[in-house]
Amino acid sequence: MVPVLIALALVVAGGLVLAMRRRRSPHPAAIDPFTLSEPWRRHVASAQAAQRRYREITTATPGGPLRDRLVSIGGQVQKAVEECFAIGRRGDDLDEALARLDVPGLDAQLKRATDETARSSVAAQLAAAGRIRSTRDDTDAQLRLLVVRMGELTALAAEVSVGTDATDQLGVGVGDVVTQLEGLRLALQEVNQPGRPATSP
Repeated sequence: MVPVLIALALVVAGGLVLAMRRRRSPHPAAIDPFTLSEPWRRHVASAQAAQRRYREITTATPGGPLRDRLVSIGGQVQKAVEECFAIGRRGDDLDEALARLDVPGLDAQLKRATDETARSSVAAQLAAAGRIRSTRDDTDAQLRLLVVRMGELTALAAEVSVGTDATDQLGVGVGDVVTQLEGLRLALQEVNQPGRPATSP
């Protein structure tokens, strides 16, 4: 019986190590919005739709320096979509953390608690849930605005494709969106580190 338990423990440990390696892999995961819950799924799907329109615009642009510039900026558009997906996965983590905390259950416990120590413990958990909720809602709002901005920049790309001299403006705009998305993702990584308080990014 003991050898069987040891073997099972080794299998479980091996699976955990493999999962951690995959999570830390430097290679980007396949971007599939349907692996996310709402609203994160919708945000990533909207970013992908903007990228598809951008690619269609680029493909329809005659070959030459203008198209080359659009192709170059397209690399940044891809980066923006990857960042959106990474943020969406973090958003899912926050939603799962809130579900595990069971705020309605904690509220009921706080009302029933008569011991001061128990009340303090439950109140601390509710405070943590409030911070996580604030971070989650702020992330949702910021990501929604940045995805809308991606759509606006796709419209600008359409103007550029027909000869409007705004390639610099387009490049700066896309770069700015990528920078803001990276900042949002890094802030969420700090929030999700073990032992750190859940504060708004």
